[in-house]
Amino acid sequence: MSADQRRYERKTLAVQFHARDAQGVGQLVFESADLSRGGTFLKSDLLLEPGEALSLEFAVLQGRVIRAQARVAWVRRFPQPREVAGMGVEFTAMPESDREALESFLTK
Repeated sequence: MSADQRRYERKTLAVQFHARDAQGVGQLVFESADLSRGGTFLKSDLLLEPGEALSLEFAVLQGRVIRAQARVAWVRRFPQPREVAGMGVEFTAMPESDREALESFLTK
């Protein structure tokens, strides 16, 4: 997805994400390449399908854990040179206090 298609400005940084499926089953760990108030890009060779729902947890601001419901928006299966495989993930729901903490983190 090109930068001009994004609704929110993304900040380049590596954050560890813990993911479970929509029912809270299983656990996968991903590292992000960037983060915005609307979503993230998760670097991974293990790729889910577009539309799959996830429950995510990640830490920012001295360990402040943020929880979000999300969906896989798009998948990069065959990266070009200097790209990595992974998934664009859109946050679909987040407690207001977590959204405020995320926005505070992103503006610092």
